[in-house]
Amino acid sequence: MTLTRDKPMRNRFWSALIIGCAALALTACETAPKAPEPKVEAPPPAPPIPEPVAPVDPRAQKEALLTEALNVYAEGQFDEAIAKLTPLADAPDLPLTSQIKARKFMAFSHCAAGRPRPCRQQFELALEQDPTFQLTEAEKGHPVWGREFINARNAARNKRTRKTS
Repeated sequence: MTLTRDKPMRNRFWSALIIGCAALALTACETAPKAPEPKVEAPPPAPPIPEPVAPVDPRAQKEALLTEALNVYAEGQFDEAIAKLTPLADAPDLPLTSQIKARKFMAFSHCAAGRPRPCRQQFELALEQDPTFQLTEAEKGHPVWGREFINARNAARNKRTRKTS
C-alpha cells in the first residue's frame, strides 16, 4: 500500500516542482525593453526684447571723459592724463569752459612732469581760445605753472598788441 500512497505524493511533488519552476521562469523572464520615448525639447525662449536705448549725448560722453582724465591727473599719472585730455581740448562737443579746463590740466601735467615749455604752450593755446582765461589765486601761486601762466599771458598780450599796431 505504500506504493499507491507514494505515487500520488510523488505526482504532487512533481506537479508542485513543475509549477514552481514555471512560475519562477515566468517571473524571471524580462520583457523586451520598450523603445525610448523621444525627448520633447521645449522650444528655446524668445530672445528678450531689448530695452530702448537712449540716444548717446556726445556732450555728456565728452564730459565723462574729461572727468575720467581729471581723475587720472589726480592720481599723478600725468602722461596718461595728457593723452586723455588732448582730444578734449578741441572737442566741438564740449563747451568752451570744458575745453579750457582740459588745456589747463594738460599744462599742469606738463609742468608736474618737469616740462615747462609744453606747459606754457598749453596756457598760450588756452588764452587763444579764451583771452579772459585766468587761474585761481591758489593756482597762480604755484612755483612752476604760476610762472608759466604769467609768461603765456604776457606773450598773448604782446601778440594782441602787435596785431592791433
